Amino acid sequence: MTERLYHIKPVIAECRARVVSCEERDGRFFAVLDRTVIFPEGGGQPADNGTLGEARVLDAHEKGGEVVHTLDRAVEPGREYTLTLDLPRRMDHSRRHTGEHILSGLAHKLFGAHNVGFHMAESYCTIDLDRVFDDDELTRLEACANEAVMQNLPVTEIHTDEAGLAGLTLRKKSDAAVGDIRVVYIGGGDVDSCTCCGTHCASTGEVGYIRIADSQKYKGGVRLWFSCGGLAVREANALTRSMTALARSYSTSREELPAALRKQSDELASLKRELKARTQALCDMLAQREAKPISIVRAEGFSANDVKMLTESLIAFGARAALALGVKDGSTYYRALRADGEKAPMNELIKAVNGLLCGKGGGSPAFAQGSAPKPVTDEELASLRSFAEKWYEGNR
Repeated sequence: MTERLYHIKPVIAECRARVVSCEERDGRFFAVLDRTVIFPEGGGQPADNGTLGEARVLDAHEKGGEVVHTLDRAVEPGREYTLTLDLPRRMDHSRRHTGEHILSGLAHKLFGAHNVGFHMAESYCTIDLDRVFDDDELTRLEACANEAVMQNLPVTEIHTDEAGLAGLTLRKKSDAAVGDIRVVYIGGGDVDSCTCCGTHCASTGEVGYIRIADSQKYKGGVRLWFSCGGLAVREANALTRSMTALARSYSTSREELPAALRKQSDELASLKRELKARTQALCDMLAQREAKPISIVRAEGFSANDVKMLTESLIAFGARAALALGVKDGSTYYRALRADGEKAPMNELIKAVNGLLCGKGGGSPAFAQGSAPKPVTDEELASLRSFAEKWYEGNR
């Protein structure tokens, strides 16, 4: 069984290791060593990387009590090599895993929340908690987590078995824990206590900084995105720079930026309402002038939403069937609508428009719509009118 050196603190970054076996599959080599400083994937934490002699350690996983190292080249069974850990990657993972313990432990102690999921990716981490948090609670959780970091509390562990585990009061116990069971404590259990196989800092101060970046409701609870250490600082700095640049573009301060954005949003909403009212008035004016049993109308500058309004106005002002075509930004948007009681299938009419304009679209017998990547010409419009009038008479 592989001797595991990856839980020893201070971190052992290098050791001599003998190759027990090495197998090749699909261009990758899988080596078992007598000892290792490489943490295998587990507990939501990715595997360490490193080197074994000249070979790169790309991944590692546990199998049958052994740590299997994925290499980019073969190594010789029975031979000893120097195994070197990618220390920056390890420390990044340890900071984030310790940060997860701090957040999960305090979420439980402060709010009674239970951690039901943890995932550490290359550039982000998530925790799933079984209750919803409001903004004030998340602010408090983040503040208390960073207070625990500043107190530089010890991160310790004990080893026990199933019987010993049954007698311990922990935030979380692994149902699959058997044999030599590792229990990790943050601040002697005041912050967190749970069974865990991952790597951690020696003290909370090494985490540096914990930042809750985002939250989202998830399966009746919440999913938190968080970062730790240098990554958290870089993210916070990038956000500050972005906020500063945005505030300057509004000629205001970062503190006043939300109010400036709300003001602009309100003004934009007011302008949208005014534009919609003016467009409706224009549609009604066109409809009063163009409404007939089958109305075919082209409108310059009309979008897909605008032609919808125009067909409805045409029907409201007496048309029994209407086809509106809007020309905007080099494209044509069209929609067909029939009045109540009419039988002419609008989806069939749109097929004819698609064919003439090389467009795409469809719908139901009651209404249909589409678009073409070019403006409809006067000649095409005349052809549509001629076809539609005959088509409508044959489908009434």
